[in-house]
Amino acid sequence: MKKLIIIIIILFAVPFLNKCAGTAFAQTPDSLSYKQFTFINENLNKIENDSSSLHFFYKKMYELQETKKGRVDIVHIGDSHLQADLLSGTIRQKLQLKFGNAGRGLIFPYHVAKSNEPTTYKTTTNTVWDAKRNVFYENPLPIGVSGFTIETKDLWAEINLTVKDQPGLGYSFTKFTLFQEKGLHNYDITICDAVNCEKGIFKSIDTASNAFISELKFDKPINQIILRNKDTDTLNQRTTRIYGMMLENDSSGILYDMIGVNGAEYRHYVKSKYFMEQFSYLNADLVIVSLGTNEAFSAGFDKALFYRYIDTLITNIKIASPNASILLTTPADSFRKSRKGRVKNPDMKDARLTVINYCLHHNLPYWDLYEIMGGYGSMAKWYTAKLSAKDRVHFSGRGYQIQGDLFYKALMNGFEKYVTAK
Repeated sequence: MKKLIIIIIILFAVPFLNKCAGTAFAQTPDSLSYKQFTFINENLNKIENDSSSLHFFYKKMYELQETKKGRVDIVHIGDSHLQADLLSGTIRQKLQLKFGNAGRGLIFPYHVAKSNEPTTYKTTTNTVWDAKRNVFYENPLPIGVSGFTIETKDLWAEINLTVKDQPGLGYSFTKFTLFQEKGLHNYDITICDAVNCEKGIFKSIDTASNAFISELKFDKPINQIILRNKDTDTLNQRTTRIYGMMLENDSSGILYDMIGVNGAEYRHYVKSKYFMEQFSYLNADLVIVSLGTNEAFSAGFDKALFYRYIDTLITNIKIASPNASILLTTPADSFRKSRKGRVKNPDMKDARLTVINYCLHHNLPYWDLYEIMGGYGSMAKWYTAKLSAKDRVHFSGRGYQIQGDLFYKALMNGFEKYVTAK
């Protein structure tokens, strides 16, 4: 059965997100209540301009719902609004509870890269890795599918990965995929579980199937593995470079991949050397792009340049995933610093309109978070209600939950209309 993938992109993130992440999924999605927040325009909560643009995706979802077979792969790409996986985690949880859980999906060892990591899994290491995120695209370390890259020359380096279950959802996996640099000068990598080493080995010179991909199947579900460097060519092997990891099981349902990078913009994904080449492996069917916060964060926002980078990224995605539907979301309202303190950011209005204009000109659907949350200046109300951080750019754990719940409802409303019309 052909895979299905949704992709979403967002930007920005701060350390406080990890403090609230521990309680982000303490309640079940259906128990989420935000009716008291009257500034939220629930009447506007819908996918706009989707009369036909999402039919391919809706068809895949309908087939999954009716047959309980196959898989829909969702890829959510963004910035710091995404990296902590609070917003995307809510969407993942609700979709998988409804349609089935096909695995945790794409992850990155952010902790190894000295960045904030989702609480739904944990990575540790015994050494120091060089790290780079796509924001620093001029750094010579190339960027792949996760928007992050880590590298070490330590022969004894290892990464320990443990995945945690969520309410109603088990995330043990039967297939592990590693996005890695291959070639003569790269170490082989041994894969171990909690009791057995070696479960498998990834040969760095094995490029026959894919230049960046190594895969390993397990005979039973596991929730922990250890990656260890293995020197099988002392003369040549000297480094390990990792671009991302994929965790899957044998069940039908939703696989929800999150790609989040603190501070990222459209241009940063465009300039990432291997991003599109590795992205094609995800076989995307629906791409949701949510970027623009960082472009409009500081004074001097260039609408024309922003539009061009949107077009370049979307064009590249269409080339990498020619069968994909694409959905954009507008950036949220936010504040910026000034001599008078934090003030409303008028450039975010222009960023919103630029995203919408692009969608209208290219027949793409969009989700207008900016207006749904209350429009210009509404971030002040979210802050008063303890739904945002002090910077009035990021949100609290509950604030991200609400956004995830709203997006899920908008997507499902569009899907139900499709089903009714069949």
